[in-house]
Amino acid sequence: MTQHLDLSSTIAEIVDVVGKRQIATVFPEAGLTEIIDAFAGAEHTRQIYVVEHDQQLIGVISLGHMAKHLLFHHSDKAVDNLHLISMATSETAADFIDRPVITAHLYESIEPVLERMLSANIKEIPVLDNHEHLIGDLTLVDILHLCSKEFLNHDSY
Repeated sequence: MTQHLDLSSTIAEIVDVVGKRQIATVFPEAGLTEIIDAFAGAEHTRQIYVVEHDQQLIGVISLGHMAKHLLFHHSDKAVDNLHLISMATSETAADFIDRPVITAHLYESIEPVLERMLSANIKEIPVLDNHEHLIGDLTLVDILHLCSKEFLNHDSY
């Protein structure tokens, strides 16, 4: 039986229910091969977390951003000079970080985190402890699945 939470539950509670899973991380100095390998090894995610050696989160690299960067010649859009300069100078994970990084903290309730995710049109979010260290991540599917009773019983449906 699946445990059900509601939007007032904390991120810590949802992380506890989801359980420990492999988080795709690379260090800032990681090269393209390491980044691609991290994406290939990611089981549930389509983003890679860039962390310091103590797991302090520096940023996120989304698969979409990486694909746009590496596969630009397959795009129908014209490539601008700034993109070409960026391609020529990007060599490490630190160069590919998406900005801004939207995060969730263990002590927060689910509702404001979900609102941030929807507002920023992101499907997964890194979860940080009180020291800004990466301890996990949540996907929109996790939230929908665990809070489904609340969504399905809402008066507007």
